[in-house]
Amino acid sequence: MSTTTKVPATAPTVRQRPHPKAIASLVLGVLALTFTVGITGPFAFLAGRKAVAEIDADRDHYGGRLLAQVGMVLGIVGTVWLVAWLAIGLITGSIFDIDIVLALRTALNQAFGPNAIVYALAAIGLNVHFGYTGLLNFGQAGFMAVGAYGLAVSVTTYDLPFAVGVLIALIAPVLLALLLGVPTLRLRADYLAIATIATAEILRLTFGAVETRKVFGGSNGLTGFANAFQERNPYDGPLDLGIMSFSARDLWSMTVGWAMVAIACFLVWRLMRSPWGRVLRSIREDEDAVRSLGKNVFAYKMQALVLGGLFGGMAGLFLALKQASVVPSDYSTNMTFLAFTALLIGGAARVLGPVIGAMILWFLISGLGNFFGQATSGADPLMPTWLMDNTQASLVRFVITGLGLMLLMIYRPQGIFGDRREIAIDGR
Repeated sequence: MSTTTKVPATAPTVRQRPHPKAIASLVLGVLALTFTVGITGPFAFLAGRKAVAEIDADRDHYGGRLLAQVGMVLGIVGTVWLVAWLAIGLITGSIFDIDIVLALRTALNQAFGPNAIVYALAAIGLNVHFGYTGLLNFGQAGFMAVGAYGLAVSVTTYDLPFAVGVLIALIAPVLLALLLGVPTLRLRADYLAIATIATAEILRLTFGAVETRKVFGGSNGLTGFANAFQERNPYDGPLDLGIMSFSARDLWSMTVGWAMVAIACFLVWRLMRSPWGRVLRSIREDEDAVRSLGKNVFAYKMQALVLGGLFGGMAGLFLALKQASVVPSDYSTNMTFLAFTALLIGGAARVLGPVIGAMILWFLISGLGNFFGQATSGADPLMPTWLMDNTQASLVRFVITGLGLMLLMIYRPQGIFGDRREIAIDGR
């Protein structure tokens, strides 16, 4: 009798590949020590730590542990370099002939100033649309434009009282929301996105057209409608806090603007804690389930679109009062996307997320702009002209801010204060 010996089957060899986060950690660590002056250091450390944990949990599929550890070390070194660089600059007042205190002062002025208020109000409206209801509104600039021009046209063109102009400025975005919502809210989310961005561009071109110049002022816009607002200014002099300073005009605008932001945040907080707000969240998650429970999904979406559009109109109204003029070019799609940036930085579906996001956005844009402006100016600039000139400096700040937003979306897509579950886009 012959016997056969069974050879145990061997498991197929799985080829290990470097973990993507390990590679990202190494790249970010190198950038921290070169082009970004340590800004990407914390992201390199976080990416490396996550990569090491995931590699240890699945050694059969992933390798690159050494790459991740090197990235973590470079991230720590870059972070220390960044902190030391900033500390020396603050203590001595300058470093490499760059006035760090001036850059910080400029950044804080903008973070707490009127510009941040405009984008905070616009982002609060987008938070109601996108964060709480799942509506994609890419035309928030259109709601801002009708709010601003509602006041300017009423007072300047038709010589109506200032109070009536403010009322019209608040009614106009409500009417625009109804006009956009009726044909689009019963359809998929992308139809609303297309309709809103197209409407915003149509409004901007209409306000700046030669044919409508007698009413809207053409490309030069309208002025002379904010006199009643400025006459009520109770401040008789500037405010200098050392690290921040504001003129009397800016103080009055900030007082009114931050009061508007506080009222808007309180309304959102109260509404989203009510049964109405819980229905909006449910619609964002699964509108078919909400519809099966007997809720009128279309009506709730329309109400959310109107409320968010109203906050957008308030942003446009404040912008018009702040600069005492309305110009069509101020209401381009860039304004909508910057408001979305503020919302994503702070965190969607959080009451204070848009406000903190707008402050951080303007802190970065202004501080980086001042820093690179100083680094590229003078007879012997810090940065050579072949690398960057003074004209390019104003654009690099947006590049750096965009890089920071990309890293935030990769490693914390819910934003600083947000929840990952709150940013899902309902594509139905």
